[in-house]
Amino acid sequence: MRKQGFTIVELLIVIVVIAVLAAISVVAFNGVQQRARFSSYRSDIQTIHKAILLYQSVNGSYPGAVTGGCWTNTPSGTGDFITGLAPTYIAKIPDTLNGASGQNYYAYCYTANGADFKLIRLVPSGQTVPSVESSGGVQMDPARPGRGWGIWTPGAAAL
Repeated sequence: MRKQGFTIVELLIVIVVIAVLAAISVVAFNGVQQRARFSSYRSDIQTIHKAILLYQSVNGSYPGAVTGGCWTNTPSGTGDFITGLAPTYIAKIPDTLNGASGQNYYAYCYTANGADFKLIRLVPSGQTVPSVESSGGVQMDPARPGRGWGIWTPGAAAL
């Protein structure tokens, strides 16, 4: 009478196949998460940009006119970092992780005459924008090479 069952070689082959499939799915899932995060950032930038353009069409200048400078959502991370925009032109400015702990953040820079602005997503100093974002057909910030991308008017490229 012959015993029924699996040999050790057969069991090892099954374990190796399962391990390979698990490794492939983990790598694929990680890429999906990065692309989804980038899509969220891009959507946020476009939403904020539309609100800024609406503000400009009503007020004749971009938010922040008079002094010039930059506003960021760090360290507060409140999402309402562009003075005068929320809640009139947008209910709440979309937010990303704040920069207080060295995370990613948004920045809005503007000229004193209110004619130009720059809206960018930044990564902490010493880091570079993930490749999934820098290869996504976005404008990389010339004033912060490798650290930011976004939308700006022609006169704001150097801000």
